[in-house]
Amino acid sequence: MYFCGLQGIKYNMRRIFTALCSVACCLAVAGGALIAFAGHTKEAEAALPGVITVWQIDGFEGGKGSRSDYLRSVGEKFYKDGGAYVEVASLTAEAARANMEKGILPDALSYPSGIQGFESVLTESAEPVVWCRGAYCLISVKYSDFTLADKDNTVINGGKDNLADVAAVFAGIGGAATETPTGAYVSLINGKYDFLLGTQRDIVRMSVHGVACNVMPLTAFNDLYQNIAVVGSGVRGEMAARYIDCLIAHSEGISSLCMFHDRTELYSDNLHLLENLTFDYTVPHIAGVDYIARVKNAARTGDINLLKTLLKPL
Repeated sequence: MYFCGLQGIKYNMRRIFTALCSVACCLAVAGGALIAFAGHTKEAEAALPGVITVWQIDGFEGGKGSRSDYLRSVGEKFYKDGGAYVEVASLTAEAARANMEKGILPDALSYPSGIQGFESVLTESAEPVVWCRGAYCLISVKYSDFTLADKDNTVINGGKDNLADVAAVFAGIGGAATETPTGAYVSLINGKYDFLLGTQRDIVRMSVHGVACNVMPLTAFNDLYQNIAVVGSGVRGEMAARYIDCLIAHSEGISSLCMFHDRTELYSDNLHLLENLTFDYTVPHIAGVDYIARVKNAARTGDINLLKTLLKPL
């Protein structure tokens, strides 16, 4: 009896000891996991990049594709290289102004030269970076002699918010008919006009439709610049500046947009003719409504001397 009782006690003690050991092991494992998780969380939080916002405002036709999508693709490279996550929003100038009036600002703003109503955010002292540009040109499917172009046989691609009429005055065809971008292209290939004053976008249109053409760049005036500037301050501003550096470092990528970046050769077709050009005049990267109105009026009256006074020499 005593032996059996002793054996039972020993057996029960072993069970209790085993159970206690199991509990201790579980607690140790759970504790280790919690410590590891806490350490991982702290490391993740320390490595977690912030988010910077970039607004893209289109003011003129590009070549092809979306400039907003391109900025997002550069943002992905920037993020993978240890930068912040980049949120890109495509806004009209009107929508951007409305947001700014409410105190809503991006960390970086990509905008066309001559933009109006942004004086409180963008200043001449904060010089932007040009990350891509376009150019004006004369195009013909009939002739290679562009001295034949005049205001009666040339149609102007009116573009969007750019100043194609100014380019026309400098080209000696001020007063030529102006049509919508697609309308001007159709009028040229249908033979209604012999020449088209257009941009890189028209060259792309010709190429997509297999239309052979001759191209002559126009270098007296150009306002087809896409600028980008830091708007944010502090750490966010510094991160936005790093993003802009990344954007410029990957300038070869703008070939996907059929746009240009000076000191970079990307094309071997007609687009090559618009690369690495030197222009005589442009508009300030920010401008007042009255200023743009005066420039447009000078172009309308063909006053080239007044235009030279109003415009910014390059």
